[in-house]
Amino acid sequence: MSTGLFLGLFYYLSQLDMPTLQIVRTFTHPVIDHIGNAGNRLGDGLILVLISLGIGAVGFALSRPSWKSAGLHTLLAHGVAGLFTQTLKHTIGRPRPRLMHGQDWKMAPSVESGFDSFPSGHTTASFAVATVLAHYFPKGKMVWFGLAAFIGICRVIKGSHFPTDVLGGLLLGIVTGLAIVHRPHKWKDVLLQTLAHGLPWLVTAFGLVWILVPHPGIELEPSLSLFLGMIAIVVGLGLRLWWIRELSKGGTSSQRLSPPQWPRLLVGLGLATTTGSAVILGASLLAGIVWWTGNPLYHSHQDSVGSDHWLCPNPIWAEAALGVAMVLMALLTFAIRSV
Repeated sequence: MSTGLFLGLFYYLSQLDMPTLQIVRTFTHPVIDHIGNAGNRLGDGLILVLISLGIGAVGFALSRPSWKSAGLHTLLAHGVAGLFTQTLKHTIGRPRPRLMHGQDWKMAPSVESGFDSFPSGHTTASFAVATVLAHYFPKGKMVWFGLAAFIGICRVIKGSHFPTDVLGGLLLGIVTGLAIVHRPHKWKDVLLQTLAHGLPWLVTAFGLVWILVPHPGIELEPSLSLFLGMIAIVVGLGLRLWWIRELSKGGTSSQRLSPPQWPRLLVGLGLATTTGSAVILGASLLAGIVWWTGNPLYHSHQDSVGSDHWLCPNPIWAEAALGVAMVLMALLTFAIRSV
């Protein structure tokens, strides 16, 4: 199912490659140019190497083993990612956006300059490093992956890569990073867990691109899709909050039953419905199923008397904040479609 979803994302995102390129070629504002340059510099190989060396130096100076390992593994992940990327680039031989002047193009093995678009090397290396940093410094994982995503977006903004090049680099970088920090016998379990947590974010990013880039395929009228989506979001969020409130009455946070996960899935599908696109709705449904089956519904806890209790994964305020974010995203989607 995950493989089918990835192939589907690649296929539909490839339909946006040329439209995205046409939009990018209209970018003439200096601010956009400066933003793109900032992302390109941040994802430059030398900068990533200096970051790894800096982390390692701090580890040696302060005698912190985790920092030492993080510095070594980020450097290794960068190198391995670069090796894989260069091999794929010249084996596939996809032309860079600057060489694309129409819909007709072909891919073939090449060592010529400009025929090395897929995958994005900056994106691959950045996500490989971010994956390692997220392993050693999990509290900052949103920052690490956020910066890597920023670098990938800048590669598109600058016209250096297509969206599918960035998606390929993202997947290759994460897999490389996971392989570096985990032992081989754990690769399968870690990859499945990462898929479960990461697919909803990936599909959300795809959905934003899908509605931002003009293309045919919006099936539902904006007001109707917003109405149906908001109903699903409100119902799913309301049920989730109600269950958390009721179960929290049973004792301390370490003695709560975990609320069912399907209301959260309903919230995600509601957000997808607001786009009015069967493509996004279908991708969200598949990602939701992978997320549901890949996450343990309950986390057992052994108390002092030996009886099992179930842990509530998030406090009620965190669920409420997530719901508010979903509502705001739904309204943003409606505003974009109504322009």
